[in-house]
Amino acid sequence: MKKNYIAFEHFCKRSILLCLFPLCFSAYGQQKAIDSTFIILKKHMKEDSVRVNALIYLSYLYQTNNLKNSEYYAKEALQMSNKVNNDLLICAALYQLGSVYTWERKTTEALSTYFRQHEIALKINAGYWLQKAYIGIGYVYEMESEWGKALGYTLQALHYAEKSSNPSDKASAYNHLGAEYIGLKNDKLAEDFLRKAGILFKQVNNLDQLGDAEISLAKVFASRGSYDSAEYHFKYALSLFTQLDEPYQITDVYQQMGDMYIERGMYKKAKEYFTKTILTYDKNDVSEADYALAVLGLGMVAWGEKNYDAASKVFHEEFTKIKKAGITEPQLTYLTYMAKVDSALGNYKEALEHMQNYALLYDSVYNEGKTKATQRMLVEFDVQRKEKENEQLKLQNNLQQQQMTIFAVTGIALLIAGTFLALLYKQKNAALISVKEMQHATEVKKNELAVINTVKNKLISMIAHDVRSPLTSLQNTLYLTRQKILEEEEFGRLSRMLDHDIRHLITMLDNTLLWAREQIHSVKVNKAPFDLHLLAEDVKALYNHSIEDKNLKVHNLIQPSTEVVSDKEIIHAVLRNLLSNAIKFTKPGARIEIRSEQKNGSMLVTVKDHGAGISKDILDKIDKREFISTRGTNNEKGTGLGLMFSFDLLSKLGETLDIKTEQGRGTAVTFSIHKQDLPQS
Repeated sequence: MKKNYIAFEHFCKRSILLCLFPLCFSAYGQQKAIDSTFIILKKHMKEDSVRVNALIYLSYLYQTNNLKNSEYYAKEALQMSNKVNNDLLICAALYQLGSVYTWERKTTEALSTYFRQHEIALKINAGYWLQKAYIGIGYVYEMESEWGKALGYTLQALHYAEKSSNPSDKASAYNHLGAEYIGLKNDKLAEDFLRKAGILFKQVNNLDQLGDAEISLAKVFASRGSYDSAEYHFKYALSLFTQLDEPYQITDVYQQMGDMYIERGMYKKAKEYFTKTILTYDKNDVSEADYALAVLGLGMVAWGEKNYDAASKVFHEEFTKIKKAGITEPQLTYLTYMAKVDSALGNYKEALEHMQNYALLYDSVYNEGKTKATQRMLVEFDVQRKEKENEQLKLQNNLQQQQMTIFAVTGIALLIAGTFLALLYKQKNAALISVKEMQHATEVKKNELAVINTVKNKLISMIAHDVRSPLTSLQNTLYLTRQKILEEEEFGRLSRMLDHDIRHLITMLDNTLLWAREQIHSVKVNKAPFDLHLLAEDVKALYNHSIEDKNLKVHNLIQPSTEVVSDKEIIHAVLRNLLSNAIKFTKPGARIEIRSEQKNGSMLVTVKDHGAGISKDILDKIDKREFISTRGTNNEKGTGLGLMFSFDLLSKLGETLDIKTEQGRGTAVTFSIHKQDLPQS
């Protein structure tokens, strides 16, 4: 029992990676550790801090084979740590609970838990627990394949890990960075960080995590097609896990090597390693689903060798086991293989049924993914809201301290002497000015938060509506193409439609992101001389494809070498939006003109089309700066951001934008470049 108690005392100092990968206890050894921990709980009925650590350790021990018990004891530890009001114990309990949630794939709950840990660790300036919180948050995003976010949080963890005297902290961060760069398809950085992690794991003799780093390195080399190097690292990991007598890690390596050889078409080697996986499982307790996945590997070997009867038998017998376990990704994979093998055997009805089941399951997984993504977004916004509220509370506390100082100084001054009244009056006025400034700052922060929430709601609504349609069309077209269902003529027609949709999507995203940035941060003005004629030519070149599609005649009538002084990027964005609208609402074969003239010392730039014109109702909405999205003459889509964005940008320069239109005859949109900005002669 003494040995287990020592292990329990050191538990909270172990790396988070121990909680993110399977823990390998023998059934006897694990039960002995659990029994010893229960004895500790009974002996320390009144020592809450000891009981909290014991409950955390119990959760840790149950994590490999009973997640329900593991979650229960982690929650008990959290409840007791809140009772004793010990922030360090709360961080430890939250960290373990977050780890359990990740094992249960409850990513929203895990993210919320790690953010709460981060909040408390930040409050008490606990660098160790801040590092663990960032690693945990990053790992949650790893699980959901949001590699960019995962990388951002792991880099924050690395900031604290590099200050730590414990090499395991840096090794843990490096290992995660390696995995994240694999996800980002940056195999060079992935290899660099994984090698750094391996060196540190060797240094501290952490062979278990060294083995995991070697597996990741093998994946890097496999992604490059360097299969000999990949095989070397897999076998090195295998030797480490064999040395540690960790059968579950050994079978994981066998399984991945089998998958690699399947990818290479080396079915004999693949069969050898899948068979080794099954033989190792036969000697150890293993879930029915894990065993089924190994057997399904043999089914893929049979498929590769065109032994369709054997493949069909394996796929159909083992699929029910992984379906029962609720493992969705392998189900999708093997439903596809079952459809292929049934099709090869002429069982077309069964093949169709498998594809229908695939579609239903895919939709379910897709909807679940969207729901989880929305939940994670709400967690993130809640964290942002709390950060803003904390800032406001700090301002309010400073305000209260200022007020208390005023009252104290005033009271003391009244007691001392009347001679100090003038001085006190002056000090009071200064303090009141400071109070007003603090109140103003609080109001500014509040307005900023309101702007962020408004922009967020508008952007989510727009993106959910406008982005989904072309991406869904693209997905369906790719599926039909892979299945060789489309004729060449149909593919040509669909590809042209997709081309229009994607060009619209790119324009919409450019405008949306620029507008959102302007709303939140405001665009910085950078004025400099530039050639207006060349700028118009650049903008025209962006839309050559659309101009040719509609057989339009676009004339740049601005004189060459017409130089103006303004913000080139802003004028470019405005001119781009105006020309895009002109092309959109002009009938095929018509004329569009871009011209300029000096009037009262200002340069007036006009984009005139001979298109449909703008109705009075639409014009009124434009004047009110409302989002407007209408279809063009060729049914082109719009986002409604172009004109509104142009108005906002020109207002930053102190310029104006004027619209003259006549329905059925066209529209002329004119904006100014103020005379004080023109180069002096």
